[in-house]
Amino acid sequence: MNRSQNSKGFVLVAALSVAMLILLLGFAMSSMANANLRSSGNRLSRLEAKYAAESGVDIGMAQLQSLDAETARNFYAVPVSENCPTGTDCTITIQYVHSQSNGDVYRITSVGHGPRSAQYDSEALVLKGAGGTETNPWFALGLVSEGTVYINGTATIEDGGLHGNHGFSIHTGRFSADSVTASCPSDEIPARQCTCFAAGPGSREYCNGREPAHVVDPVDVGAVSNHLDELWQKYQAEPPDSVVIVSGPLVINNQAQLDDWAGKTIKVVGGDVEINVANGRLRDVNLILDGGHSVTVDSPLAVNGTNIWAQNLTFLGHSEVSDSSFYINDTLAFRGTNQSSNSVYLAGNIDFHGTSTVDSTKLLSDGDFDDHGAVTYSGETTLASRGDVTFHGATDLSALDNEDGLAVIAMGDITFSGRSDTTGVFWLGGNFRINGTKRIIGGVLSESDIDLNGRSYIKAHRVENDDLPQVELLDGVYVLSRGAVSED
Repeated sequence: MNRSQNSKGFVLVAALSVAMLILLLGFAMSSMANANLRSSGNRLSRLEAKYAAESGVDIGMAQLQSLDAETARNFYAVPVSENCPTGTDCTITIQYVHSQSNGDVYRITSVGHGPRSAQYDSEALVLKGAGGTETNPWFALGLVSEGTVYINGTATIEDGGLHGNHGFSIHTGRFSADSVTASCPSDEIPARQCTCFAAGPGSREYCNGREPAHVVDPVDVGAVSNHLDELWQKYQAEPPDSVVIVSGPLVINNQAQLDDWAGKTIKVVGGDVEINVANGRLRDVNLILDGGHSVTVDSPLAVNGTNIWAQNLTFLGHSEVSDSSFYINDTLAFRGTNQSSNSVYLAGNIDFHGTSTVDSTKLLSDGDFDDHGAVTYSGETTLASRGDVTFHGATDLSALDNEDGLAVIAMGDITFSGRSDTTGVFWLGGNFRINGTKRIIGGVLSESDIDLNGRSYIKAHRVENDDLPQVELLDGVYVLSRGAVSED
């Protein structure tokens, strides 16, 4: 009896213990399930906040895309915050940061919200592209040569560098540059010519028959000749077919004769044309000389809206030329003072003698271009020559540090033999030489050597000129960097 009762008591205790264990296990599993549900809910809340924040960045980019550049720049000059559209729980802030050559940079910050007070902050730096084209940045590097760079004097390069595929021959007591690189193959250049400078003044490294420490890949400055052919096609023009025939030779000595030509196409056959009208005016005329004949202007003459096709064209006195085009087979010469603006000159050779100003004018020479006087060049002026370009005296290529500037493109050499200041770029197939004091705000690219003889200062600077090779700019809104700022 007692044994039976003890046995029943043991079974009862065991059953209760098992029941308690099952209860505790069920409670633990329930707690774990609840914790997992809470964790999953929190993750879903954070994920929802993240999606809201990222959507806010996309909304901000779309808003920038919908505005023109000036409106966006002015509107977001100070931070602008606003709620996202209905359905997206976020707040976005857009602020203009700065402008650069290819567009404007903006900062977009987006704060996204989710259930359980979840928050996710996202930020992006974006570029609102300017669109269109700009001059190839190669032309704003400083001095770049496929040959050797020779520095015989004082030279300073600012905001740019110096590169020679065949190294350097530098004989100077003072030289400084922001960056210097070279490729100096020992089998091509004697060791004494391969003197390489590191960045900054006074830091020399001699090659001693080996390649210098600062070596980059050789550069290719492009095919100058092919680009010159493109410029000729761009600016060349044939004379009109419908003409008034006039027998030559002609001597024009009164304004009435010039006025009679206004609005007409005049073709002179059988001789030259001489214009000798004091303070005369030649306007809105197409003048064609047949049979290799020439035009000579003896007195001061104002030329506007006029096109001339001739063998030679010579201005002996003061001349003012605007919105006109000259297509000259042999020589275009300005012997007196000249003012040229918004015009196109194509000739076998182009010569300037005397004080002149040339603004936003295209000068293309099939031979040589010679500047024997003091000429000031401004605006997007282009000097293009299939021969050499020579500046013999003081030359002021003005508008220093402006975006628009001079482009000098030559198959041959470019030589400066005097004091001059230049905002522009020089792209050539021959040698680039400075003999004197020279300041360049722009850059030089040469298929041959660069010789600096005297005092030279080169500041690398972006110069815009549509006659130089162009690159396409981004058009639209593009992400520069993007990521999370914080997450709660």
